[in-house]
Amino acid sequence: MRTNRFAITLMICLAAPGLSFAATKKGANKRVLPDCDKVLADGSGLSTQENEFLFSIQKTAMTAESLGFAVGADTVLGDFYAQRKGKEFNADLMRLKELSRKQSMGGLMGHDFHEANAVLGSALTEQKLTKDAYDVLICRIGAMADTSTNAYSMYVTTYLKGLEEKQAGMQGQVGYFDVTVNDCTLSKSIDTGNRFTTVQPDADARYLTVNATFKNTDNEGRLPFEGSLFITKDGKDYKFDTTESVMSEGYGIRLRSLNPFIKLTTKIVYKVPNELSGDVYWKPGRNAEDKKLWCTRLPAA
Repeated sequence: MRTNRFAITLMICLAAPGLSFAATKKGANKRVLPDCDKVLADGSGLSTQENEFLFSIQKTAMTAESLGFAVGADTVLGDFYAQRKGKEFNADLMRLKELSRKQSMGGLMGHDFHEANAVLGSALTEQKLTKDAYDVLICRIGAMADTSTNAYSMYVTTYLKGLEEKQAGMQGQVGYFDVTVNDCTLSKSIDTGNRFTTVQPDADARYLTVNATFKNTDNEGRLPFEGSLFITKDGKDYKFDTTESVMSEGYGIRLRSLNPFIKLTTKIVYKVPNELSGDVYWKPGRNAEDKKLWCTRLPAA
């Protein structure tokens, strides 16, 4: 899914029209990256006010750029990636891009990208940058692409660590089963490929599908249960314990007991209202420890 242009585009228009865009042969606009070997990226050539402003937006800019790059937005970092084609690129950035392909992770990353991008756009509306300050910011963004750790790539590493902690929270021992959330996906309908079993759209709701794997770790056959979905908004949990009956192979559990060490991968569908957005957790059934597995970030409808 393509997302909105990065706020740096706004900065370009405000600070120095024409400075960073050059017409291509096809008439399209393209950013022109500065020669960072000639830019004092430490800010030693800037005024105190300029350095203070760049420092105030640094985390937001690096977050917006790295996440925008990961989810496929039009970013300056993407331009550096194209420029360095065939050369080594920050492995943590590539890992973020890989994780974004899972809708569960991509939903969270897209949310964080849009939030950071909006804050950055607001800041750049109020503060115009000189060409020198612009070049410094662009080259700091470019430094995130380096394979060596630096003051800018650490933002990527820190975010990735938090994301991997979320991923670790998508698996756990629940009762007799080792349960893994493979992905959580959002859709307006459930297309099974069969018009008799397809679940039609609901104007007031969406469908959240938990793709999960149950592995029986007990020494006899055990029956898994679908469990409940929890959406956390404004500090309050909303519980959904009724699943949709999708009469198609690969959906639901339908009283299928699993023998020892046998796995079942299935899709469990919940209808969620358009009014809700926020973090989503899934609590598998037969769960004496009340363990919840992280699912995704539900966006506003």
